[in-house]
Amino acid sequence: MIAVARAPRLLPRIVSILGCWFLLLCATLPLPGAGKIPLEVLPIASARPSGVSIQPLMVGEVAEVSVDLVTVRGGATHREPAHPDEAVVWLLVAGKGSMQAKDSQYAVAGETIARAPQGWDWKITASDGETMQLVRVRRKLTAVDFEELKKFPEFQQEPLVKAFKDCTPYGEAIKSPKTVSRTLLPENYVPRMAMGTVETTGPDAVAPHRHAMLEQLFLGLKGNDITVTADAERASLGEFMILHIPLGSFHGAQVKEGKHLHYVWMDFFADKAGQEWLKTHKPLTTPNAP
Repeated sequence: MIAVARAPRLLPRIVSILGCWFLLLCATLPLPGAGKIPLEVLPIASARPSGVSIQPLMVGEVAEVSVDLVTVRGGATHREPAHPDEAVVWLLVAGKGSMQAKDSQYAVAGETIARAPQGWDWKITASDGETMQLVRVRRKLTAVDFEELKKFPEFQQEPLVKAFKDCTPYGEAIKSPKTVSRTLLPENYVPRMAMGTVETTGPDAVAPHRHAMLEQLFLGLKGNDITVTADAERASLGEFMILHIPLGSFHGAQVKEGKHLHYVWMDFFADKAGQEWLKTHKPLTTPNAP
């Protein structure tokens, strides 16, 4: 009888304990919509006959943004017509050749960014025996974006073609003093879009941080060997790999001793106000050395 009498009083306590365990379990589970960090390996081609090939990357990851690997081999030429409603930025990650926009022609090699004024055509030719690997980034432009372009006519006069190593260095609180960061595509060249590089040697890290006002892609350059974290997820980003930082995630990057961190970040802002984030990048008169 005593055991029977105690059972009703124990039941609420048991339910309470089980409820606590259930809440603890739920707290460790991913939030709805959370998943692994989207990542792809660029299909970097080995030596092949002359020709041009285009491979889509990160399809559907960032709204109104298209990314492709354009490969131009052995003396071949790729002609890129103007995109009336899209801005186009090129990232040459390997190989050498020439890039021409209207009457402006540039000899390019290795890691180089290229962006022409809105509506210009491109002609890209690989040198004989060379394979050019270019990441083409296209962003849809809105009516508001076209109004923004008119506010910065100085960026619409001639192409921006520059080796990564020659781009403006900057410092940032989330990075160590030895880290070298550079601005490849400054704000207002393309509305709601900016690009840069980060380079350092291990052991080092880019401290975890969050930005809900922009979408971001990371592109691993030659020799890059790092771990990227986003909330509870981890991904290994090697050279010639690209990943998407989940929007609003608490993310960072780590590089181990003896390893190299060198990647391009691509920021796609939801609106003009979001570009205020770029004020955290403080231009340096003397760059650091990784």
